[in-house]
Amino acid sequence: MILKIRQWCEELIIAIVLCIIIESLIPNGNNKKYAKVIIGIYIIFVTLNPILEILNYDFEFNQIFEQEFEEVNSNLNYDMKDIYILGIEGSIKQDIEGLGYQVEEVGILLDINYENIEKIEIEILQDKNNQTNLKNENFDKNYQDIFEILKQNYLVNEDKILLSFK
Repeated sequence: MILKIRQWCEELIIAIVLCIIIESLIPNGNNKKYAKVIIGIYIIFVTLNPILEILNYDFEFNQIFEQEFEEVNSNLNYDMKDIYILGIEGSIKQDIEGLGYQVEEVGILLDINYENIEKIEIEILQDKNNQTNLKNENFDKNYQDIFEILKQNYLVNEDKILLSFK
């Protein structure tokens, strides 16, 4: 980069010296003002030459900016989807804890369009005094309120709800 700046300065100095010599050799008269205009254009061209070189390179700024925009946009969409999922999981956890249960973790699986809940996994902390076995017939009676609130608030069928205990 420094070498290019040095080269540009050398070209500019040579151009100015050359223009001074040419201007001094041209006799006074009507043609001298035309020569000065041409010399001025030449000096401007030499001065702007580095910028013109940069513009001649095919950087394809549109593709660079579009690619960066797509990366930022995909990251933003990914983050928004995560926030949406975390919001639903937090809401489910709050609803179940409102029923008096201690919820360790809630996980949901949404469809590809993020419109419908495909699966809800809930891990409930068990009291040592109230250990319920999944094979117990009282399971449905004991936790039916969880199924009801999820069906009502989130429009999820019972077969899509998976309860586990810790």
